[in-house]
Amino acid sequence: MPDPLGYLRRQAIRRGVAGGSRAWLVVGGVAWGLRLLTRMAGTRRLRAVLTDELRPGESLLISHLPDQPRKAPPDSATRNAPSRSTG
Repeated sequence: MPDPLGYLRRQAIRRGVAGGSRAWLVVGGVAWGLRLLTRMAGTRRLRAVLTDELRPGESLLISHLPDQPRKAPPDSATRNAPSRSTG
């Protein structure tokens, strides 16, 4: 689905900034402001990942798995330590 505000933002840059039109600068300011507000509010368009029809007796489990912890970077002391060889 095309983004109408994206079109207005592009036109505002082309006609307002590059072309010098004050009206397009105002339109661009409003369009970019709306984009900033929606990003700050965290409201984004959600898209369907799965659409399926359930029959009688079927069920669907929705769960959220926690993020896996990231490995810490190796300590600089152990990274630069000389390796020991046996023999």
